[in-house]
Amino acid sequence: MAGITQKLMRQLADSSILKRFNTTERSLLQNTEGKKIYDCTDGELKQMLAYCCLMVGIDRPPGDDKKMVLISFLRKYHGVLSNKQVAQAFELAAAGELGNDAQAHYNNISPMYVSTVVRAYMQKLNGVKSRYEFKKKADTAPVSSPEAYYKRLVKVTEEYNVIPVFWAWDDVYEYLCQVVSGLNLTASAEEKKASVIKYLREKYPKATLQVLNK
Repeated sequence: MAGITQKLMRQLADSSILKRFNTTERSLLQNTEGKKIYDCTDGELKQMLAYCCLMVGIDRPPGDDKKMVLISFLRKYHGVLSNKQVAQAFELAAAGELGNDAQAHYNNISPMYVSTVVRAYMQKLNGVKSRYEFKKKADTAPVSSPEAYYKRLVKVTEEYNVIPVFWAWDDVYEYLCQVVSGLNLTASAEEKKASVIKYLREKYPKATLQVLNK
């Protein structure tokens, strides 16, 4: 019974952390289904490639010979990913979530284009995972609450008249959502940081943004 209770508590804690991420970020963290590329059959990978082409608007699907080259390439260089992750990568590319390079396919699904999309996807996924793990660790430390991060940031800004470049922006933003109206808890990481800095500049107009030595 104790083991079940601890498991339930961890699930509730994870659910609470996930609420701090936007819809896209949650979908990245929760996309754990599918088969590894190197475990998929040729038929399954052909279906996946057809879906990827459809997502990004490639209306000239590759012929059978080219499909086999792509399948071999995927197994060799991206085999540890699941077919659901690769499909999600192309969904995010279509939604403009992975940058302009991931949308420049020139109506051709080449190995180079596939790798461009997958690399952009992995960069985004790893960034979200890092933030998730940081929040999990922060939640286990009482001194690392959003309010504590906010108070230390304010103290630094007041004492040195400087807004630091690096801080736990997500946590400070989470605290500000409780005291400032109009803030969206599911904003992107960049938007959260910009909002906090804007708030500090308005609160401390003489404070300057920290400049790192080159």
